[in-house]
Formats: sequence, structure tokens, C-alpha cells
Amino acid sequence: MNGLRVPRPVLHGWELTRRGLGAVRRRAQAEGTVDGVLLGLGAATGLVTGALAWVLISTVELLQHLLWTDPAPWWQIVTIPALGGLVVGYLVSRVVPEAAGGGVVSTMETLALRGGAFRRRVPLGSLAATSVALGTGASGGREGPIVLIGGSVGSLIGRLVPIGEGRMRALVAAGAAAGIGASFNAPIGGMLFAIEVLQVGVRGGALQVVVVGSVVGSVVARQLVGEDLIFQPSRNLALGDPIELLVYALLGLLAVVVAVGFQRGERAASIASRWLRQRIGWPATVATAGLVVGLIALLVPEVLGDGESVPPVAGLREPIQAILDVEQGTTWQAAGFLLVLLVAKLVATSVTVGAGSSVGSLTPMLLTGAALGGVVGTAALPILPALDPGAVATVGMAAVFGATARAPLTAILIVFELVGDYELVLPLMLAVGLAVFLHDRVHGDGIYATNLRRRGVVLGRPDDVDVLQRVEVGEVMTRDHPTIPADADREELAARFASSRSNGFAVVDDRGQLVGVLTRRDAAEREGATAGALCTRRALTVAPNDPVFVAVRRMASLDVGRVPVVDPASRRMVGMLRREDVVRAYQLGLSRGTAVQQRRNTAQLRDLTGVRFVELAIESGSPVAGQAVRDVAWPERTVLTSVSRDGEVVVPRGDTILSPGDVLVVLASDPDAVRALIVGDGHAHL
Repeated sequence: MNGLRVPRPVLHGWELTRRGLGAVRRRAQAEGTVDGVLLGLGAATGLVTGALAWVLISTVELLQHLLWTDPAPWWQIVTIPALGGLVVGYLVSRVVPEAAGGGVVSTMETLALRGGAFRRRVPLGSLAATSVALGTGASGGREGPIVLIGGSVGSLIGRLVPIGEGRMRALVAAGAAAGIGASFNAPIGGMLFAIEVLQVGVRGGALQVVVVGSVVGSVVARQLVGEDLIFQPSRNLALGDPIELLVYALLGLLAVVVAVGFQRGERAASIASRWLRQRIGWPATVATAGLVVGLIALLVPEVLGDGESVPPVAGLREPIQAILDVEQGTTWQAAGFLLVLLVAKLVATSVTVGAGSSVGSLTPMLLTGAALGGVVGTAALPILPALDPGAVATVGMAAVFGATARAPLTAILIVFELVGDYELVLPLMLAVGLAVFLHDRVHGDGIYATNLRRRGVVLGRPDDVDVLQRVEVGEVMTRDHPTIPADADREELAARFASSRSNGFAVVDDRGQLVGVLTRRDAAEREGATAGALCTRRALTVAPNDPVFVAVRRMASLDVGRVPVVDPASRRMVGMLRREDVVRAYQLGLSRGTAVQQRRNTAQLRDLTGVRFVELAIESGSPVAGQAVRDVAWPERTVLTSVSRDGEVVVPRGDTILSPGDVLVVLASDPDAVRALIVGDGHAHL
């Protein structure tokens, strides 16, 4: 055998691929190497997403070239959006329902409820539906679908190796960031969008994955699409006289009106479309929305498309670029046209998105913001002749987007990257900050979080949704809990406490509005003649639509066993949330959870800012066996919420005797201390 060489077997493409994936899996399972593999997967996610973004942009342009004549006659303006809506409605209803309404909310929902696990058909199905929608003139943007496409790409790539849910969520976030970065040539904006809008709560190594994905996606798209900025102002945009900041402050105030208009418009259109779908079906409903957009476009053709790439209508240029270049002029007639455009685009986009078409609303926010800025800038010119309406329009884009999406940092950075001009930093920060601040006071959640809430998912923290986040306070609160009138004297108070086992009552005035909370200790130690004078007036409260986990966190922070539920609009007390209600919420949340959530939460709920639910079994010989609840030396910030005994849930009271075999559900800031107290040897049965 000397000198004889045995030939190695030839490996074909599939065998090489299989062995390569096996090596990656083994590498991912090796100690201390998962982060490196995850970065590689994040880069792959960005690469694929960037390529798909180029495919989307190219397909939209191809369809516009094939379906529209140049210039387009009136009948095409009316019929093509309707026919396109028919096709999109079929795709969304039969193939990829996740793409309905754009995809951002679906991405958030999938992250929250399914750990980022998308169906395999989502990337290409969403790409097809969005290409048809924008190619046929639907009023919307591509950013929502590209977020969905990128997120689903990250999910599919994440399935190639055995990674946990946290890393899967990071890859989905990386794909979403890559989608925004690739679509708008804005890698920093894409990263902030994933963190601020999707609320993925990435930290440490996971944040690096998002950064890598966003940068790679943007670079790939830049190489394929071109290096030009999306919007290129014809001159430098900058702040002139500092007094111009007053104009930008006014712009921030007015941006709130547009933001609320987007949210209420989409809500109204969604309700109308739901009614229509029940009668004529989803495809016909989206087609009807396309017909409405076409009719609006007969008067204002700028509503067609996303405001950047528009069908070939005579005399029509990209409207956002035209506004930034002040092509419409600075006359009052020009300001009137921009105002009409603002309203028309808002209505057309609300109808399209509300009907369930596969388009987003970010680019329409930028267009309406630019139009608003153009109106404000033009109106201010007689007072400030040196003011640049194009600069005001640029800041308007960020102000409307920031307020509508409740994403100030994303809005500021993405406009920086879109126009490539950093001279407007002070006006941007002022207008966006003021718009977001005022919008929080008027409406609260951004448009994406609001729509997510309507699907039954409440994001209280950016990390995930546990069982108590799936249940609202109003669903489990005690509605007819006894109250004490504010003018009740000490004799009446003594009688009420003597006849009740409750340790405290809510104090209300003659209109039913909450005045405060009065406990036995308050009545005994404080000076005053009436309940209103004795109670704690700045009482801890929650609203009926708050998730129960928010109430639990507040209860634990003050070590109280109940919290009044107050309608935020009328300040009327509508109920009381007690420990018994929290137990019911826990059970209700478990019944609603998906299989993934149940596996994650049966042992222990996620950390609620330093406070955790733990289940502990009392063994024979436990230090607390045979003791009454009131006699146990519970650690600070500990609440015993329930006792499970012989298959039944017992609501604990001070005189409840703890027995071997009982399973305690305890809310504690220091679970180890509670475990040591109850089981002694540290063996918790979870």
C-alpha cells in the first residue's frame, strides 16, 4: 500500500450544504461561541433583506412601467388601483394575512406572542402583495412590508441553528432594521426603528446583531439600487435667525393634529372595512379602497403611490422632493394646495391601510409632514422673509412621523439620513420633542402600539408579554367594591371598619370621583374629622385598560394588597383590583397564552422590574407549616397572592393557616429569601 492514495469521496452541493449547516449548529452549541454565530446570522439576515428590498423597489418600478401608459389617462387612474386592490386583497386574505395593514403590527405581535417565529411563506408572499399594491398606485409606503419581510427573513435564518427565543427575537429585529436601512438608505434609522418602534428591548450582544443587520442591509441595497440619497434638497438647509425656532415650535404643535388624524383615520377606515368585508369579502373590500384612492387621485394625483416613486401621471413629480425644493412656490395658493394634499394623502392612506392592503404608513407620514411644513413655512414668510420653507418641510416630516409612531429618536435620525443634512439639529429636536410630548398627553400610544393593543396585545415592557400582560385590569377587577363617602365622620368610619374585614376603602366624593384611600391605620393615627381629611389623597391608581402586570408592579412597589381602578377621563372610580383578582388574571392569562408562553410561564413569570412571581410548595417540616399568614416573617416587598390546596385556589387572609402540601404563589423582590423562608433547603417546586 506504500504510495497508494485512496481517493476521497466527491461531495455534491447538497451534501456540502448539509455538512456546513451541521458545523454551524455544532458551533452554535459550543460554549462561548453563540455570539459569533449570531453575528454571522445577523449579517446573513441583512444580506438577504437588502437583496429583497432591491427586488421590491425594482418590481414596483417594473409594474408601474408595464401597467401605466405615459401619461396615464383618467380611466387608468381610477381603475388600476381598484384592480390592483383586488389582487392584493386575494393575496392578503389567502396567502399572507400578516401583510394586512403594512406588517409592522404583525411583526410586533409575532415578536410578543410567538417569539419571532414567522411562517415560511411570509417573505415572498409579502413581497408579492406589496409590489402589486404600490405598482398599481395604492396610497401607502413600503416600510411596513419591508419590516415584515426582513423580520421573517431573520426568523427563517434563525431556524437553521438551534437558538433560543431571545436570539431569535434579535434576528427578527435585525431583519426589520435591515429592511428600514435598505429601503431608505438609513442604517442608523433602521436600528433605532427596531429598538424604539418594535420595542424589541435588545441589549448587549443582541444589540450588536441589530446593528450588523441594519448596516449590511443598507450597504447591500446601496450597491444594488445606487448610492444617491432618497431625497436630495437643491440647497443647504439650516436654521437662520434663532427667532425661527418659534415657527418650528408651532410646527411641532400642528404635527400632533396630523398624528391624531392618522390614528383616528385608520381606526375609522378599519371599522368600515370590517363591516364591508363581512358583506363582499376581503378582495372586493381592498378593491373598493383602491377605487376610492383613484377617485381622490383624479383631483390630487400626488396621493398615488408612496410619495417617492409615483405612477407616470402628466405633470406629476415625486411630491416629497418637490415640496423640499419648494417647486410649488410660496404663494397663498401654493399653501392651499399643500393643505389639500395633506388632507387627501391622509384620507387615501387611511382608507388603504384600514382596508388591509399590503402597504405601510411611514412614507405617507413623511409626505404629510412635508406638506404641513410647507404650509407653515409659507404662512410665516411675510413675518420672517429669510425663512426657508424647504427647511420647515424637512422638519415637518420628522415631527409628524415622530408623533404618529411615538418614535422621536428614529424620526430625527432617519430624516438626517434621508436628506443628508445635519444643519437642522436644533429645529428637529425642538419640533419632534414638542410633538411627541404633546401627543403623549392627547393620545398616549403611537399608531403601531395602538393597533397592537386592538389585537389584544399590550406591550408594557420592551422585553416580552407575560401572562399578566395579556389581561387588562377591567376584565378582572371587582366592580362593586364598597367605598366610603368623603364626608363620612369618624363614627361612621368606625362602624364601617368594624363591620368589614377589609383593611382599607376608597374614598369618593358625591360624583363618584376618587378622593383617596383610607386604611385602618390611617383612621387610627391621623387627625381629621372626615374620611376626606384622613385619607391618602395622592393614592396609587390604575386604569381599566392597563395590563394587570402594571397594577401588580405598582402594588408590589408600595406593598399594598389592592389598588383603585379609575377611569382616566372622568376620574370616577369604577372598581378595585385585589389580590384575589390578580390570581384570576393569572389563570385567565394562562388560558389565553400560546403553547410557547405556557411553557415559559408555568414555572415563573418574567421579571417585573425587580419583582417576580414564584410558586413554592410547603413540605412537611417547613418553618412556615402550621403558622398563620400574619405570623410569618415575610421579607420586605413580598405579597402572598394565593394558596393552592387540594386542587383549589384559596385566597389567603391573615388567619389562613399554611399546611404541608400547600403551593404558594408569591410576588417577591427577593425570591431566594422567600424560598429560604418557606422551604428551608432551597428546593422550590416550580
